Amino acid sequence: MSDVLRITKKKQAAIDVVCMSGRLDTNTAIEADAELKTLIAHGANQIVLNLKNLNYISSSGLRILIIALREVKKKQGDLKLACLKPAVKEIIHIAGFDRLFSLYETEEEALKSFTYVAIDEKERRILDAIASTLDIDEDRRRTEGSLQQSEILYRTIFENSGTAMAIVDDDLTIYLANTEFEKMAGYTNKELAEVISLLSFVVGNDLGIVTEFHELVRKKADKLPQHYEIRLKDRKGNIKNVYVILDMIPETPRRVYSLLDITELRKIEEDLRHELIRKREFIILAAHELRTPLQPVMGYLNLVLDDPESFGLNEDAKVILGKCSKNIDHMRDIIEHILKLSGLGYGPEQMLPKFRPNYRKISPRQLLTSYITVIRCSSDITVNITISDNLEITTDSEYFYLIIQSLMNNIISYSKTPAKITIAHYDDETNNYFTIRNSSAVIAQEIIPNVFKPYYVGDESKLLEKSGFIGLSLPLAKQMAEKLNGDITVTSNPENGTAFMLVLPRSAIPG
Repeated sequence: MSDVLRITKKKQAAIDVVCMSGRLDTNTAIEADAELKTLIAHGANQIVLNLKNLNYISSSGLRILIIALREVKKKQGDLKLACLKPAVKEIIHIAGFDRLFSLYETEEEALKSFTYVAIDEKERRILDAIASTLDIDEDRRRTEGSLQQSEILYRTIFENSGTAMAIVDDDLTIYLANTEFEKMAGYTNKELAEVISLLSFVVGNDLGIVTEFHELVRKKADKLPQHYEIRLKDRKGNIKNVYVILDMIPETPRRVYSLLDITELRKIEEDLRHELIRKREFIILAAHELRTPLQPVMGYLNLVLDDPESFGLNEDAKVILGKCSKNIDHMRDIIEHILKLSGLGYGPEQMLPKFRPNYRKISPRQLLTSYITVIRCSSDITVNITISDNLEITTDSEYFYLIIQSLMNNIISYSKTPAKITIAHYDDETNNYFTIRNSSAVIAQEIIPNVFKPYYVGDESKLLEKSGFIGLSLPLAKQMAEKLNGDITVTSNPENGTAFMLVLPRSAIPG
């Protein structure tokens, strides 16, 4: 079926015949409107539309036909429709426009329906009077028909809106309610018609809200619609949270109430609120549990490092203990960032500001080397960095360091000893790609989809004991990567081990 509208015109005596074929819809109505307006502007007031080859007409098409009919009527003319296909005829019938237009089976019948008998002035006045009377009667019938159609339309919309609706009188008596309101209230429309007030459904403490807004609508109709939230009780006494939109019906004292049941939404919000409280308490407790054992360790290390000779430490021992001290400092940094990136402070009321990335050029190899130096106090970990000394990227150095630290700690946690880790880099026109691979680490396939979920612990028996990240390390690392407009992915299998990939854009966009 063609979407193109084709229009041809011809003249039959004093009558203009316009043939339309194809589709008369939103896309083609503008063209048809222009053609008809031009024709009428040049004096045409008797028009036959031959729609023999018109396959479809939309509401936009119907509108331009109505406009054309109105214009020719102003010129004491008429516009008649001929040769309608069943589908088009059905659309015009459903719209009720067969009461406005004269419809003919053939073009010839439509042409013959026009009368061209010359009449004198006296006869013209008589016929004009008769025509005026007929026009008034016809207009009245059409108006009545349109009103009936409008009432049917609005009742259909009212009944099938999918939202509980009630029309309420000025004294808050329910005048009419749809099926959805019946379901919400637990009463039938017949029962509601027995002078039941809307207030009988409102929970006591919310009665004032309803009466206040009802009165406000009466006094300040220019500020409509009003909307608010109340609690309703149904026939069985069940309490429901309801979002209300209130509006006036023009030229009447009645109001329309639209009510949306948000009980389930409020329950979800309450559950979420409790979950957020639980999360906050969990993180505060976890941070406290992580800090507590670090304090005495730092104290002993500082004591020993401040006076190594008294404790008989040689140079190698001092280097190792120095690395331990740096490692603990990094642990404390991670704890602080867990709090910072979780939007939490040290207590329920203490909030830290959101961290904004500080972009600058860094050397990934230099930062990685400084981190590897810290963990090399463990003899069973071998790290090979295959990244050029000349590589520089633009990113946040602190975020980059903490992401690598999180990925390294996790990939070691899943590793068999000794751990052999390779850190590599490649790039393309858009991104930098950093891979951290441990051939001896394998993550079970059922765990992989969950490793970036908050509070998820893949191997409770080992991960907590080794890393102490309580299921937050990887989610926070991913969050940091996303703040840098990047991402982290993971793959794992017995043949190649586990690989984390950190993707960062080559062109940093400060957030």
